[in-house]
Amino acid sequence: MSDSVLCLGLTPAVQRTLVFKRFEPGEVNRAVESHQTSAGKAVNTAVALAALGTPACVTGFNGGASGRFLAACVRERGVRACFTAMPQPTRVCTTVMDAASGVITELVEEGPEPGEAARAAFAARNERLAARARLVAISGTLPPGTPDDFYVPFARRAAAAGVPVVIDSHREALLRVLPFQPLLAKLTVRELEKTFGSACGDEAAILLAAGRLRTAGAQWVFVTRGGRPALLLGGEGCVWFDLPEIKVDNPIGSGDCTTAGFVHAWLDRRAPAMEAAVCGLGCGMANALTRVPARFDPAAAERLARQVRCRKG
Repeated sequence: MSDSVLCLGLTPAVQRTLVFKRFEPGEVNRAVESHQTSAGKAVNTAVALAALGTPACVTGFNGGASGRFLAACVRERGVRACFTAMPQPTRVCTTVMDAASGVITELVEEGPEPGEAARAAFAARNERLAARARLVAISGTLPPGTPDDFYVPFARRAAAAGVPVVIDSHREALLRVLPFQPLLAKLTVRELEKTFGSACGDEAAILLAAGRLRTAGAQWVFVTRGGRPALLLGGEGCVWFDLPEIKVDNPIGSGDCTTAGFVHAWLDRRAPAMEAAVCGLGCGMANALTRVPARFDPAAAERLARQVRCRKG
């Protein structure tokens, strides 16, 4: 296990991607393409890491026929499945792609309540795994009914064992982990706004809010904004990344692939944080060129990363 990244999340999913020539609400619509794959933030991160050559295992509550399909999918992608069994079936989420307009609609099921026995089993197993991992990558918001400090025991156990932590979350789930000084807090600008309840309409406001996360304990803060400039803030100052224009096919999972690219470069290439962020952005953009999440071409990610331009803040 010590050679693997632990991708820790709660609510994996089976992802259905349906493509329509033109989607008309209220009418009968026939898909011209249909894909069924694994998904969920931690799953996407793990699959992307495996594609980049970094061993990964993934957690989450998993059950039923959909759960068996999900576990088979991640194993096929070279990921170790460390799911915790639950009696309910794993959720199914659906992406609706309108080829005529380019509009993409995401239909998200909430993860089912796993029950107290499953929660206890998840906590016990994954605290042990966190202490033995190369790195712990925590991903996702907490589902309804889950306490705000749910991620804290895993971050605490990792920190005590000297295992670096990367967290891709926001609001209280993120803030409760920051006292354990995670290597990286990664979030979108919208998530940054929701965390502090204030607008981040320009680069100065984004930098100010990111600084609050640094003050609270994050070693580095990485804020992405879709195709707009991204920010990396750390002890060595801040860097803005200007991204090349790309023709987006499906952006679902791009943030997770960005996280995976950062982790891969930081762990396996021994890259400094700025270079790791560039690698992550390349992976996120490459993912946006693909139809289904976390199935990007690493060569495309390298090519796009070379087009990222850095400027000191």
